[in-house]
Amino acid sequence: MTSKMKAELFCLHCNKDTPHEVNYAGNTLKSIKCLNCGNEIEIRRDKLLENYAADFIDRILTKPYRMTQELEQDLTGFILSLPIRIITKPYRIAKEIGDIIKDEQDN
Repeated sequence: MTSKMKAELFCLHCNKDTPHEVNYAGNTLKSIKCLNCGNEIEIRRDKLLENYAADFIDRILTKPYRMTQELEQDLTGFILSLPIRIITKPYRIAKEIGDIIKDEQDN
């Protein structure tokens, strides 16, 4: 899953705080672009995929703990949501990976 957010950051080219667009691939930083001067810093593809893979493995390894926390907090909601989550999870993962691959091919 790719996402974008706006942030006020210091731009080395403008030499002041300016609005920036920050792009993520999953939970991994992909690029930062100054909306004032257009200067953009991108993360190399190999590093992006390496960081994304590490984040993905971490998410897999922590899933049992996160599900246990969810179960303890709201048993009924957890049980009711589980069937649809089991069905949709493979699609969501495939879409997330597809978005990252597509973004990389576009660049």
